Amino acid sequence: MPINLRPHSSSGPLWVEDEEYHRLVGRKDLGWSQCSEEMEWLAKLHYLREGLRAGKLSRPDFLERESKLVEVWLRKGT
Repeated sequence: MPINLRPHSSSGPLWVEDEEYHRLVGRKDLGWSQCSEEMEWLAKLHYLREGLRAGKLSRPDFLERESKLVEVWLRKGT
């Protein structure tokens, strides 16, 4: 089942197949927070947010992981 990586974007949805989604969130080449492309970054943000909603992550853990993911992406300059 496709997953929308940009559910609230004014640019519109960005759908990815379930298999591709799991491949993207499973990438850990240079550490889980290091993303080589925007699609991977969006998939990992989605994964964290879904984990929070499902109660798999505490709010402090979510905030720490989300902040790291965003900071690393912004430092990359893409």
